[in-house]
Order: sequence, then C-alpha cells, then structure tokens
Amino acid sequence: MATSLIIAFVVFMAFFTTTSSYSVQISSRRSAIKSLITPALAPALAVLLQTPPALADSAAAPLSPKQLNLSPSSISSIVNSDVTSRQFLATADFTRSIYSESCTFTDEIDTYTLPKFIKGTKALFIPEGSAVTLTSPVTATDDLITFKFSEYLQFNIPFKPTVTLTGRVELKRDSDGLISSYQEFWDQSVPSVLKSAKF
Repeated sequence: MATSLIIAFVVFMAFFTTTSSYSVQISSRRSAIKSLITPALAPALAVLLQTPPALADSAAAPLSPKQLNLSPSSISSIVNSDVTSRQFLATADFTRSIYSESCTFTDEIDTYTLPKFIKGTKALFIPEGSAVTLTSPVTATDDLITFKFSEYLQFNIPFKPTVTLTGRVELKRDSDGLISSYQEFWDQSVPSVLKSAKF
C-alpha cells in the first residue's frame, strides 16, 4: 500500500499548492509520480518512503496460528469487529489469523501485499482523525465476505488533509477458509476522493 499511498500524498500536496482545477487518471504508479512530483515535495516524499523501525517491527511480529475453515457466521463476526472496533481500513489493525500471508489488498489505485498494506496504512493515516462506519451488514459464505462502508481518512502529512469516501469491500476465501484477497470498490472516482480533501 505504501507506494500508491505516497502517490496520494503527492496528489494532496499538488492540490494544496495549485489554484488551477485538477483532474488525473492514474494508469500507472510511475507515470503518476512523474507528473506530480515537484522539487518542493521531493524532500517530504523521501521522508515518507522510509519505514519507521516501529512499523517494521509490527509488520514482522510473530504470527498467531491461522484460523482455518471458520464458518461464515464466525468469520463475519470477526470482520465486523475488525471494521467497527479496530477500524482496520484506517489503522491496519485486523485479525491476521484469518488472512493468508499471500493475501493481496487492492483499492482503486493499486494492489499491495499484506506487509505493505500494514506498513503503508499505519504510516499514512491518523487513527484519531479517521473513522470507518459499516453501511451494510457483513455477509459471508464459504467463498466470499462482503460489506459496504463509509469513511473519512486523515493523512499523516503536513496540514493533515481529510478525505471522505464510500464503497464496498469483497474478501475472497481460499480452499482452507482463509482470506486470499481484499478488494475495495469506491463509489467515487479517485480524483473526486482527492478533491474532497479538507484542511
């Protein structure tokens, strides 16, 4: 998650430092970076690219045994708690034992590995200034878990911009019942989400 969240950081700062209208199609991380980075933003970007030791330690913490083949009701209850109590879309604090270590996390910008999702989310968002709300029940089968959400996210960057968005999440389960992929579907376009930034 870290690389594409850094792109979002650059986009936010570009919005803050220009008065012209802004629209962008992020077709690749490389082209987005080339089009948005300015010399003024480069130092801050370099700092953000560094992973603090505390975050590296948390991502490499000893793993609990995996909870295999949980019933739909059991796993939906865990996911519900992760979203509502632990706010994991903004904090990356989730029950790792129900996820495969090879799980991928996809949003409207890019796809991330599990460790990068944890490191990037924890580095970029301010939990106290963010909130995630369920707008539908968490439903689960042996193959799929889904829910809808509404959230506002405060970025841990200068001026602490906050964006709002709504959408849904699909969590696919593999043959042993673990979650093998996480995918967000936003109701808004990426430019619309970025334009919602409040400083």
